Amino acid sequence: MASGRFKSAAQVCEWVEATFGRRFSPSGMRKLLVRVGCSFHKASAFLFKADPAKQEAFVREYEQDKEQVQGAGWRRYFLDGVHPLYGLEVVFYCWLLAGQRFEVGVGGGRKRLNILGAYCPDDQEYLDRRYTDQNLNAQSVIELFTLMRAKHPQTKCFRIYLDNARYQHATLLKEWVAQTKKDTGVTFDLKHLPAYSPNLNLIERLWKFLRKEALQRWHPTFEAMQQAVADVLDNLPRYRQQLDTLMRERFHLTPQASTIIVGVGEPARRAG
Repeated sequence: MASGRFKSAAQVCEWVEATFGRRFSPSGMRKLLVRVGCSFHKASAFLFKADPAKQEAFVREYEQDKEQVQGAGWRRYFLDGVHPLYGLEVVFYCWLLAGQRFEVGVGGGRKRLNILGAYCPDDQEYLDRRYTDQNLNAQSVIELFTLMRAKHPQTKCFRIYLDNARYQHATLLKEWVAQTKKDTGVTFDLKHLPAYSPNLNLIERLWKFLRKEALQRWHPTFEAMQQAVADVLDNLPRYRQQLDTLMRERFHLTPQASTIIVGVGEPARRAG
């Protein structure tokens, strides 16, 4: 079963008959599979180019960082961008009676809201910059870092976990970071995630939550979609119970079926 070879109860019936000489109907096999603890669910996808060794090394370093920054007054943020497209993220799954259809209108996808957000795992603070007239770039990151400084003027070191988007390696950003440290003594220490590792960026989970809460319904205008997004992101304490579970520092590594929980010890391994 763990190999994912059986795509339907009928395939299991064929295998059981060929292997054991016992014949089942598909409905009977489904009942048997449930009784023995099996379930039918969507396969989990991962980016096959991800390097599991680098991911594990990142989590080990992250755990060490956590211990260090808690005693040094640093602030840590996971940073990433999200780009809701007007009218194209409304399609979703729902339960219906057999024979029913539930149709939703979609737009042309020409209007996009660009959000660059930062999430602090230590106190659940969320900050962002939102744009409708420009793409995210190095200046967007600088503006978000400037907001962090304004919110926390006493902080001298910001540890930023971020992916490898080109603008996050831009010369403009590097020069700003260096000049800020020279002029003010404030350090922005950028820790880039291993390549192809969105599973290690906590804020990705917030984006998934945002889509579920704000985007899986029709909005009559682009402005209405923006307001729905703002209603979620500007009121995250309203969702504290859900986010306390979702935003835990629990990292699923790929491609092995492995999990590391920061502060708990070695990863628990499950058979693939």
